[in-house]
Amino acid sequence: MAVLVRNEAETEIEFCDSPGDAGGVSRSGPAVAYLLSEGSDSGRSLGAGVLWADKLGADRLVLISDHDNAGELARRAGYFDRHSISVVEVVGTGWKAAVAAPITPVPELPAEVWALAGLINETGARAVDDHGRLVAEVAGLEVARVTMFDDGPQIEVGVGQADRELHQLVHSNLEPDAALRRAVGMVASHRHTGAIFHPLKNMARERWLRSRLLDQPGLVGAEHLDPVPPLHPRSTVLGQRPIAAVGTTAQGTPIVVVCSIGVDPEFVPDAADYRARFDAAADLVLVVPTRDRYPITERLVAELERASLVTVPPPWDSA
Repeated sequence: MAVLVRNEAETEIEFCDSPGDAGGVSRSGPAVAYLLSEGSDSGRSLGAGVLWADKLGADRLVLISDHDNAGELARRAGYFDRHSISVVEVVGTGWKAAVAAPITPVPELPAEVWALAGLINETGARAVDDHGRLVAEVAGLEVARVTMFDDGPQIEVGVGQADRELHQLVHSNLEPDAALRRAVGMVASHRHTGAIFHPLKNMARERWLRSRLLDQPGLVGAEHLDPVPPLHPRSTVLGQRPIAAVGTTAQGTPIVVVCSIGVDPEFVPDAADYRARFDAAADLVLVVPTRDRYPITERLVAELERASLVTVPPPWDSA
């Protein structure tokens, strides 16, 4: 990314190698911060842009996209109506205003795939629609997925592709339900409050946080919560992205709950996208572990209407 800061009179211009280097730019009037958003994941650069513009003291932010995600950026910018943000896309040697793109719908799971959800739930895992794929989760960690073959859908057990392939070689004699129960028991032994350190305890923690809320919706003032698919398909179980659930409060108010961990400037724009996809009229609750409530997240949440930031004790901590 690169930043260009100029005043309204267009008399002072400075390019910076990184947004943080622009802190010392001198300005004589209200400023506009220009951010070049590059690469295939440029749609997830809005939150960082808003925070950098704040650091620069800029009154307006112009995001310049050199990829085909300009429409996605424009849609996400529209959620922040308290901040002056424009999105333009590069066309030849110039640029033009980007048109907000509609949020993509979730692929629908075939009925024959959903038919295996009951078996998954019976083993102690939770059947979850993972953006067009049915997976089995234990405390938020994927332990199996349903894959379509020529002779129909089958449950493939394993945490990640390599583990699934190894499982098929070593445990090919096990029936799918027996293999899944074995995996559920093994993973559950490492993913609970007070469990000793294990690599499985560190994976997919944002989904583990959601899993706790699905079991204890009252932690965020909900009467019940149901998991919803992620905004985009995952390429790996290790990829950390905000994950959501929808439901209602005790008063019957619709609610969209989005979970994240650590510092992620795109957490808030992603949460706004979740609400737009599943229930634009709902209240939005952004949830982080107790120690992950950061000022930058609070700053962005304050930009949204009917949104709040809530902390809950993380399930991976000792009791």
